[in-house]
Amino acid sequence: MYMSLGALFLSVVPVFVKLIPPESGIPTTQKLFMRGAVATLVLAAVLIMRGISFKPGSPVLLGARSLFGIAGMLAYFLAVEGLPLAEAVTINKLSPFFVLILSWIFLGEKLKRIQILAIILGFVGVIVILRPVSIPLTLPAGLAVISALFAGSAYTALRILRKTDRPLLVVFWFSAAVTVVFLPSVIIGGVTSDFKPLVFLFCIGISGTAGQLFMTKAYRCAPGGEVAIYGYISVVFAMLWQILLFDSMPVAAVFIGAGLILLGGWINYRNNGS
Repeated sequence: MYMSLGALFLSVVPVFVKLIPPESGIPTTQKLFMRGAVATLVLAAVLIMRGISFKPGSPVLLGARSLFGIAGMLAYFLAVEGLPLAEAVTINKLSPFFVLILSWIFLGEKLKRIQILAIILGFVGVIVILRPVSIPLTLPAGLAVISALFAGSAYTALRILRKTDRPLLVVFWFSAAVTVVFLPSVIIGGVTSDFKPLVFLFCIGISGTAGQLFMTKAYRCAPGGEVAIYGYISVVFAMLWQILLFDSMPVAAVFIGAGLILLGGWINYRNNGS
């Protein structure tokens, strides 16, 4: 239940990103600032209430995780702005497959044959979605894949950080890093006075923070291998939002590609437990 709620809240973050019209003049960097600022304030309060120290156990690795996460989130927001919602969210779900590959390369973790099959299914699914034979590859499409790569790099770092730092502390410092990195954009550009875009900006931060908290709670209640698969529900939510809110039915290739990625994720879940 917690993981499904987390997926639900995280699935509406790109919705609010797309709902802010280009003519509002609000750059992607300010959307990212709000995403980080709200999470930083909420998580700081949670850490204080629980009496958890703000001191990180592994500052260097935490910094690397934050840099990967920032790069991945920036690429993801740019991809969301340039692609249909369902395509951007689905392609971003390649990140667990990148975790498998990067953990094999850098952490020496073994890949089972069935996991290799899962990785192949995931990447074939993305190729089906992007349809490179009939549609020229665009910058947003490339950014969607890059966002998954950087997210996978951040999650790979988390596999080591879980030995030294609490999940809430990791998320707090990542959110603080996002806030600091994109603060200059807010200082230079100012804050919009238009009510609707301002509400959407706050909703980006609130929904993103709620999603992170629910997912953190899910991983505290059960082993990761039991709950991680439910994160893929966000793909279903994204398709629903695209149909209901943007009056756009995903093409058949998106459904087929998403099915392949979901199948790959399920195979990895059943045979890897992560």
